[in-house]
Amino acid sequence: MRKLTSTRGAQGACARWLLALLLIHASGCGDAGSSAENAPAQSAAPSDTPLVKVILQTDWYPQPEHGGFYLADLAGWYEEVGLDVEIRPGANPGSIPQLVAGNQVQFALGTSDNLIVARGRGVPLIGLFPYFQHDPQCVMFHRESGIRTLADLDGRRVMVNPGATYVAWLQQSLGIRLQLIPLDYSIARFLSDPTFIQQCFLTSEPWYAKQEGIEAGVLPLSSSGFDPYRVVYANADWVANNPTHARAFIAASLRGWRAYADGDTVRVHAVIAELNPGQSLPFMAWTREQMAQFQLIDGNPDRNETLGRVSRARVQDLVQQLITLGLLDSELAADDAFALDLMPPELVAP
Repeated sequence: MRKLTSTRGAQGACARWLLALLLIHASGCGDAGSSAENAPAQSAAPSDTPLVKVILQTDWYPQPEHGGFYLADLAGWYEEVGLDVEIRPGANPGSIPQLVAGNQVQFALGTSDNLIVARGRGVPLIGLFPYFQHDPQCVMFHRESGIRTLADLDGRRVMVNPGATYVAWLQQSLGIRLQLIPLDYSIARFLSDPTFIQQCFLTSEPWYAKQEGIEAGVLPLSSSGFDPYRVVYANADWVANNPTHARAFIAASLRGWRAYADGDTVRVHAVIAELNPGQSLPFMAWTREQMAQFQLIDGNPDRNETLGRVSRARVQDLVQQLITLGLLDSELAADDAFALDLMPPELVAP
């Protein structure tokens, strides 16, 4: 049932999209309702029907942020809908869109802003569904620094990915001037300097700071008003030619995420720890708590958010922000960015 492998460094084969993809990552990258999710994903495939082999390329090593996918595989829900899903970890997110565009992998993880920019530049990618309603990117700071809101970052040194779209939004649209330090993905300087501020994941680095005796403060970058989904996207041609398999993948994946969000974590955390020994059980339990605290999976019900839901209005707001930042040349409808016709109707909001 489980084909959980790790490959690195593969390159896409379609050269005409390569420049567009490199430009996207230079400028913008930094890695459902109860009735739908609790129902069976789809009627089981006949036992004599061969499973369709597909690859889900994740954006990092196995971790709880991928928990719903691993749970769907572990529980046999992908097989139940006729799919043999290989979950393939990767540590080089910048190369992944090339793999999907070249149909070397069928599904991958990313953010809706990068997806929209890629679609606007003619790259054959299509969004399937959000597995996180909000991106876990944040800034981490020492509580004694006096920082309370993102506006308090004005004029301060911040270690961040300089090409991230969040940075452009903070500086160009909100007028928050940052003294940029390129992100090195380490918290060593944070631990030794009480004035240090850095970009990180809500679900990761604060834990390690706490183990060193520092109770860090965090501010989600989504609170800036620039609020992309964390999404599964796919090769657009593959989806057009295989809509039944794409719909089955969506349903089984949402079933896995619903179960994970509702607390079915013990067995999947054990598998993740086996695949990635750097993930301890206490750390993964804390990560799962952070997902719930910051409403990453189910979103804010007061804003009509839930697992897997796409709001057309929210996508259009994001499109306008990307146009304002000069990252998108023209309008793009939500139906052009996402395969909304393959989603359960209750998960498509106006």
